[in-house]
Order: sequence, then C-alpha cells, then structure tokens
Amino acid sequence: MLIQSTKALQKYLKVDPEPKQELAAPLVGWHAHFKKIDRKNTIILVHDISLYTVILYGVKAKDVKNFEQLVKQAITDTLIADGFNEQIIQKELVAEDLSYTSTKGRKMVASLNQIIQEMEFFMYEANSESMIQPSVSRKVNSSLHKSSSGEYIKPIEELQHVLERKVGKKAFQQPAVQLKVTLKLEGQQVWRRLVVSINQTFASLHDILQIAFNWTNSHLYEFTFYQQQPSFTDYYLPDANYTLVSHPEAFAYREDGQKMKYAHQIALRDVLDKYKSIVYTYDLGDDWQHFIEVEEWIDDYDPRYPVCLDGDGTTPPENVGGITGYCNFLEVIQSKDDRDREWMLNWAESVGYQPFDKDMVNEQLSKISY
Repeated sequence: MLIQSTKALQKYLKVDPEPKQELAAPLVGWHAHFKKIDRKNTIILVHDISLYTVILYGVKAKDVKNFEQLVKQAITDTLIADGFNEQIIQKELVAEDLSYTSTKGRKMVASLNQIIQEMEFFMYEANSESMIQPSVSRKVNSSLHKSSSGEYIKPIEELQHVLERKVGKKAFQQPAVQLKVTLKLEGQQVWRRLVVSINQTFASLHDILQIAFNWTNSHLYEFTFYQQQPSFTDYYLPDANYTLVSHPEAFAYREDGQKMKYAHQIALRDVLDKYKSIVYTYDLGDDWQHFIEVEEWIDDYDPRYPVCLDGDGTTPPENVGGITGYCNFLEVIQSKDDRDREWMLNWAESVGYQPFDKDMVNEQLSKISY
C-alpha cells in the first residue's frame, strides 16, 4: 500500500517519504492528509482512482505506533460498512505493506482538498466514541466529486466498478434484514415491508422510513428498544431499555440509568438481535409510533439500496395533530356535506398527502446509496 502523504501528515507521523513511484497495482494507492478538526487529530485517506474516502478521527500518539494496522483496519471497516466483500478488500486493497511518498500532483491535491472541505460539513455525524467514521465517509462517498480526469464520479460507485473490473465478480456483499414496519393508528392499516442492509445506521433507517411512509423529515425522531414486546393497543409505551435519539436536547431529559445514544452512532447489526421489539417514533408532538418487526435475516443481498417489497395504507398528513387529529381529518374528508371538506382536501394535497405507491417509494429508495 502506498500512502502519498502531505507534509502535514509526514510531520505528524514523523516519516521520511520515499522517492515518488509509479504503482504496479494502482488499486493500493491512497493520498492522505492530517488536520485538526474540532481540536481532534484527524487523518483523511482518499483512494487515488475512485476518490473513496476513509476517516480517522481522534487519533492519539499511541495509535501512530501501529499506524499500518490502524489504516488497514479503517479501510476494511469502512468498506465493510458500505457493503463491500471483505475477501476482495483483503486481497485487492490492504494486502501489501505500507510505504510513504509525497503527494502525486496538483490535480490530486486539489481533489483531496475539496473532499476534505465537504467532509468537514458532515462531521456533525462523527461518532466521538470511535476513531473510524463510516457514517461520515458514506456521506462523502455518495456525493459527486470531480476526478483528476475531469469526470464527475460517486466514489462508492467508482470503487465498485474498479473492483469488479479487476476481480470479475460482484464487489458487494450486503447482509440484510427484512422488516415489517406498522404505523400505530385507530381503525387503519398502514404498514411497509422493507429490505435494509444491517450495516446501515439507525439514522439511515430513519431516512428510509421517511420515504417509505411519505413523511417530510420535518421533525425529531427516536428509536426505542424493549426486552419485552410492548402492546400495540396501549396508549403509552413502557419505559425503554435503550434509546437512540436525533438531537442533543434529548440527553437533557435522560432519566437516571437510561441508555441513550445518537441514531447515527449505532448500526442495525449492533442491536437488532439483542432486543425483542423496536419502536420508531417520528414527530415527538404528533407522536407517530412505528412498530418494527424483524421477519427475516438475509446473508447476501444484491442491491446497494433498500427495497420496499410490499405495503398498504395511506400515511396521515404531516402536522395533522396525531391520531386524534387524523381521525377528525378522515371524518371531514369522508363527509360530502362538511363545509370544511374542500379546504381540508386542498390542505392535505399541499402537504403531500397521497396513497401508498410502491413503485414511487422504490424509485426514491434507489437514490439512497449504501
């Protein structure tokens, strides 16, 4: 592996770069830079060919002693989180020993700087408890970037194509899970059946559920986990054993002993098999509760994006006033004699109220890149 490092990284690692060299295997070439971000030592690795980005955040002096192992682990973990085949990663990307040279040229340095600028925009999602940052990397790697050849590419797609051309088989291996998600309503059946990679964070699952249920992503949300199955008919949910939240304010209301983390810090694979029930609550005012049931584990799933297999029912309009307000809404629009009916229908249309359309949902889900 060749790390083509900036002077800032060379100084931090205390390494003397070797003379510049042409790689016999271009797949193992990376450019790298060191920078302080939020007062934390951060190393950014950018793959020469694909611009795929790997982030080490909060590097300490003791980590530098095992830097080769750390870099290879970071590349491997980030790629696995994105669904790449581990065997291909080990063979094609991280098999060689590490060596260092200076950066290749101005074009690559310009690309490196542009990627770092975008990466910093997404660092609000950084997991302070982990040095490797796959969630932030995914944001960067799913965006368009200008390559040294002048073409615009998505790094995650470009690396997939490069690897598949090299090895002649699929570079992705996505463990996935089939979920049935049911929205709690009175007298209404609204549910979706989805296939989602278990490498996704719960923040990503939130994005998927917003599309599947035609919400507008305008409110806070949380995921609550239970060792026992809560009743679908109970008015209140029991105290959660574990909670994932979307905003720092939630921690101000944490009760003594309550386990709470950010949704972007935890992947589905970390907790799905540890709890009997999960509830996703969107809009903590209207309190839309979605009961999540794990129906099937899938060892290897082909698509790089989530899929809606089935579903039924129309999701309530945003800001309708919770279950009580929705019942009133239905009563008004179903009564041809109600003088508010036309106004209510126009309002509902303006906020995106529409019947469930599986094809439309899947078209939108296909734009969510793993």
